[in-house]
Amino acid sequence: MAIHDIDELAIVDTIADLRGLPTTGPWTMARVLGYHTAGDGAGGLFQWDASAWKSTEIIAGHTTPDDGGTRIVPTGQTSGPGLWRRVAAAKERLNVRCFGARGDSTTDDSDAFEAACFYGPVHVSDGTYKLTRRITMYGRTNLIGTGPGSALQADIPEDYILYAESGHSGLIENVGFKNCVTRGAICLTYPVGEIQNGAHLWMLRKLRFWSQKGPAIVVDGVYDMNWADIDIYWPEARPAVTPTPQTDAAVIFLNGTNNLNIDGLHLEQPRYCGVYVAGGAEISIQEGKIDCFGDASRSPTEGGFHIDGGSVKLSNFLLAGIASPRIIMKGTASLTGDSTCHMGGAGNAPQIVLEGSYGTTGATYASLRPTWPKIAWMGGIGYLGGNTDQFATCFIDARMPNLLKRKGTVTVASAGNIHVGTLSDINAGANYDNRCTVASATNGHTGRALIWTDYTTTTEHWYTLPGVTASALGMGVNDDVFVEHAPHHGLDVRLDPRQFEFGLPIFATLLTATVSSASYDATTGYTTVTVAATFPKTDYQGRWLYTAAGRWHKILEPADTTATDISTFRLPYDVTAEFPAATTVTVRTGAMVNASIAGDRVVWGRDDMLVSASLETLRTRGRGPNEVYPLADGA
Repeated sequence: MAIHDIDELAIVDTIADLRGLPTTGPWTMARVLGYHTAGDGAGGLFQWDASAWKSTEIIAGHTTPDDGGTRIVPTGQTSGPGLWRRVAAAKERLNVRCFGARGDSTTDDSDAFEAACFYGPVHVSDGTYKLTRRITMYGRTNLIGTGPGSALQADIPEDYILYAESGHSGLIENVGFKNCVTRGAICLTYPVGEIQNGAHLWMLRKLRFWSQKGPAIVVDGVYDMNWADIDIYWPEARPAVTPTPQTDAAVIFLNGTNNLNIDGLHLEQPRYCGVYVAGGAEISIQEGKIDCFGDASRSPTEGGFHIDGGSVKLSNFLLAGIASPRIIMKGTASLTGDSTCHMGGAGNAPQIVLEGSYGTTGATYASLRPTWPKIAWMGGIGYLGGNTDQFATCFIDARMPNLLKRKGTVTVASAGNIHVGTLSDINAGANYDNRCTVASATNGHTGRALIWTDYTTTTEHWYTLPGVTASALGMGVNDDVFVEHAPHHGLDVRLDPRQFEFGLPIFATLLTATVSSASYDATTGYTTVTVAATFPKTDYQGRWLYTAAGRWHKILEPADTTATDISTFRLPYDVTAEFPAATTVTVRTGAMVNASIAGDRVVWGRDDMLVSASLETLRTRGRGPNEVYPLADGA
């Protein structure tokens, strides 16, 4: 150790020298010329404070107030009183290097960042700072970088990098995250049972993430935040973790996050999921884009936005070059895109996919008409294909829940009426849609009938068969029948057709294949159609299977729930006669739109096109656009 002057002021080279400076000398002040070496720019002026240690100055997990930057405890001292305290101007903002950070991408800078976040406002100068453990942030935490030159680097796949769960505000600005592997680069959450005291009011500004493996930002249950200029490039899921939006696929994960405003959000090539919004979260984004440059391998398989029960409002936002679903919506999801937004084409995928939005059982009846999801897209819609050939896409697609299918036995059959005994799993007093269907389970008739429910109790179910007799359908006494209640499909969707660049197909062909075989199981009431092609199970459940004659049938979820690739379709009744071997069949995606437009017109989907009519015309007819699903399937 070199002491350059001995009086009331001692001058030493480094912080290590300050720790070793004898406390029995005549000096009360010490000037440190550098942190690790003299002249490295991270030194400062310190004053000896002989008072007792303050417990509030001890970082959690430490035994002394020594934070390596503003409070230096002499070597060997394990209890107070006395320490060296940095002398700083009232408005001075320190640098993380003043706490010992090197920023050389090799040295572990975790201690320095832990102390800096505990201290408060600090600069993060140019450098790549290696972190090896979670850093807790506090309400007083302010990290302000210098731009692209200052970046954090961490490989902690089972933990977060910067973590906050208490304190009412903080700031992270102009900092980058480079090649990190983590559960989340930034995590804002709240202590269990104390959501009011969570890490809300955080400001995130000018943040850049490069090749992040794991979510970039995770927010759970906190609220009232303003972010700006969040740029994320080439994100990936964590290694050895199944990428789903609920775990590691989402680049930004937002759960129950109310009143979050983002001014500038740019995601490039989010391979699995861009932004996941759930738990009633309310998000507003002004200006930004999700861009995949037409690369299917880097397009989000789980959606650019995955909205699971939350609300998203977009303005001046672009979804471009995405070769997979742009937006996936579930439950009480809401999406609004104003006239400054644009949803581009690229790839054989629908723009918006609806999953399970009609109840968890699929039993949504007329009296329980769904009010969700809600979609208002006033912006532009790019080229979607002028026809519905194999490579056409559609604006809205629906992965519908299974229709409610129950089995019973006919006890009375008279002309166009049947009486069915107890139906499995149907509760007394439930409200049923009149427009359900009935099919013979015993004979597996392809000719099903729409039925009207006269009345139903726990043990009695009287149905009228309009325009057909029970005997013609093979529904005699003691015959088993299937009663099917299809979900309603009245979506709250508003579109502006003036923004369409080309035709807007509502149905699109996804696959053409040759039938290998078809068989009917009278016990389950399902027909299994096997085709000479293998396809991802999740891609085609809930879609429609078209015959060469143009008849369509709803595809149910495959019986093998563990399979990932399948070559069979399940249909909800006997249609074996329609699928002889060697014939060609087509899988088509379907969507249902009930959309009001610009005050005086209504637009909806019919077959494979967008149809509109004036409100006055519909009033004259006395009805609205109800042909949103093929009547042949009993909807």
